[in-house]
Amino acid sequence: MEKKHSGGINIGTSSILVTFVLLALVTFAALSYISARSDYVLSKEAADRTASYYDANRMAEIYLANIEALLSKQLGNSKSAEEYYNGIDGLFADNENIEVTKTDDGSKQLSYSIAVTNGQNLNVALTVHYPDVNDDRLFLIDKWSTSVNRDWLESVKEGEEGQSGTKLLF
Repeated sequence: MEKKHSGGINIGTSSILVTFVLLALVTFAALSYISARSDYVLSKEAADRTASYYDANRMAEIYLANIEALLSKQLGNSKSAEEYYNGIDGLFADNENIEVTKTDDGSKQLSYSIAVTNGQNLNVALTVHYPDVNDDRLFLIDKWSTSVNRDWLESVKEGEEGQSGTKLLF
């Protein structure tokens, strides 16, 4: 009887197949790790931005409470709406964060900005209101929104790197 030599083709084929399967598993494991890591970093950045926004929002509400207390005190010291509005400039003269402007109808508008991140601010604008029988509010909130910090945007446009090292392309 003659022996047929297969030359070990079956052994070599299975070894190559196992090697490719292991390489595929290692590749998928590396891709899964990279994907999970980037998702973690993105989630952490989103959580940090959200926490920063709520910190700025809390600070804006503290400002709002202080403004309300000062306006209430001003109302108690005033005998008329004109005297009330005229005294508002003096209330905030020493505060560099709160800007007082006169509106077209003669009332006053207060505005201030709180930094949320390097590139974002929380802006608040209030119209001072003289309370009457129909409406006892001291102010109306006109704006409570976030915006891009123009100083930061200009510094990025000029080529300076921010803390994140990000440069914008314009």
